[in-house]
Amino acid sequence: MKAEELLRRYKAGDRNFARVDLTQVILKKTNLSQINFSQAILTEADFTGANLEEAIFYQATLNLSNLSQARLTKADLRATSLHSTLLYKASLGKAQLQKANLSQAILQRTFLREANLSQAILVSANLSQANLIDADLTGADLTGANLDNAFLLEANLFQASLEGVDLSQTILTGATMPDGSIFEG
Repeated sequence: MKAEELLRRYKAGDRNFARVDLTQVILKKTNLSQINFSQAILTEADFTGANLEEAIFYQATLNLSNLSQARLTKADLRATSLHSTLLYKASLGKAQLQKANLSQAILQRTFLREANLSQAILVSANLSQANLIDADLTGADLTGANLDNAFLLEANLFQASLEGVDLSQTILTGATMPDGSIFEG
């Protein structure tokens, strides 16, 4: 499927694009709120600045895609593959990212307030300056992740893996740590 056909069908009211192959599609600054991309192949897609609020990406493949400055508030990204995806300054407030693979993803300055990242894979992800206030990272794998100047106030890191992570520049006040203790910083 090509971008033109998707946009035409979306404009006509169609929201179901489950299982489509849109590899390398360019949909910059488009409004695709509430679209269903469940199990879609969106490898190397460009959604820079797109409105994807409440979109469904359940089990979709977005590896190497660009979602910089995209609005993904309340989006469903459960079990989605976002390996090496660029999410710079994206808005993912209240997004569902349980079991998502965000290995080596760039989430610098990304808004993830109240996002559910439980059991997500964030190995070697760049989360510097990310807003993770009240985020659920229960059981997440953050091995080798960059959390410099990230905000994790009141975040839940219970049973999260933080091996090789430097938390010295991370704001953790009120966060539940991997061992269940509350950080008092």
